[in-house]
Amino acid sequence: MRSLRVPFARLAAVSGVLGALVVVTAGCRPHSHDLQAGSYRAVIEVPGGDLPFGLDVANEESGFVLYLVNGKERVRVPEVVVETGRVTARMPGSDNTLTARISGDELEGEVALLRSGGERQVLPLKAKLGETWRFVERPLTDNADFAGRWSVTITDDEGKSSPGVAEFAQKFAVVTGTILGPTGDQRFLAGDAHGDELLLSRFDGAQAHLYRGKLNEHGELVGEHWSGKSSHERFVAVRNPDGKPVALSDARFQGKAGIVARMYEHFGDFPQAAASTRRFRKEFTAMVETPLTVPAT
Repeated sequence: MRSLRVPFARLAAVSGVLGALVVVTAGCRPHSHDLQAGSYRAVIEVPGGDLPFGLDVANEESGFVLYLVNGKERVRVPEVVVETGRVTARMPGSDNTLTARISGDELEGEVALLRSGGERQVLPLKAKLGETWRFVERPLTDNADFAGRWSVTITDDEGKSSPGVAEFAQKFAVVTGTILGPTGDQRFLAGDAHGDELLLSRFDGAQAHLYRGKLNEHGELVGEHWSGKSSHERFVAVRNPDGKPVALSDARFQGKAGIVARMYEHFGDFPQAAASTRRFRKEFTAMVETPLTVPAT
């Protein structure tokens, strides 16, 4: 009987090819479809560009929970459904949703925001596990100082201008703050100073805000603000370190009727509340022939 003999060199060559195939096959394995706990850098796309926010995924006793992170704010999202390769979350206090496909340490999907009149705004979403930077991955060491109080003039796309107040805190390149405009208090804005630019954002499940501004040669902060998919404003801010809060006890309000509206920003809808206040002021003034002053604080 004829014996089969294979040269050693040929065996070695075959083994090498098989080993290479194993490595390639391992490298081509599909990403895990299991949702991984940890901190993600999430980004929503709005007309003004990327709107980043922190997204923490926690596997608690009741199941998966999401946290929307904006500076010190952590909005807990307990209504989370995880299926094979997919996660769906309903935002607290609204019918807004976050849905995404799971691909290893990445998420890709959309955020759907329901607006007045039943309009559904869909914004693309991406998230990456293990990244915690906001706008700037490698911050500069020499940045403008944006800390303090600013007087703001906000102008919508129809040319109507309204006053506002901004107050920022800054630690190196990290900036957080609040902007009070005609439609309410936009708190927990978080972002970065990058040279003479200021980049701020917030997504709390109810609203999505993106601010981009830059200091001009006069020291004014000039920029734009996008809210969701359709709202857009321009703003100019000047430093106002001596700015004081407005109170009904101020002399200019003495002898005048006034109202106090208490609103909860996360669950409330400031545009509707502001519109109701304007209607009430108009009706009250017509009824008693006395101007009604509604201060903003």
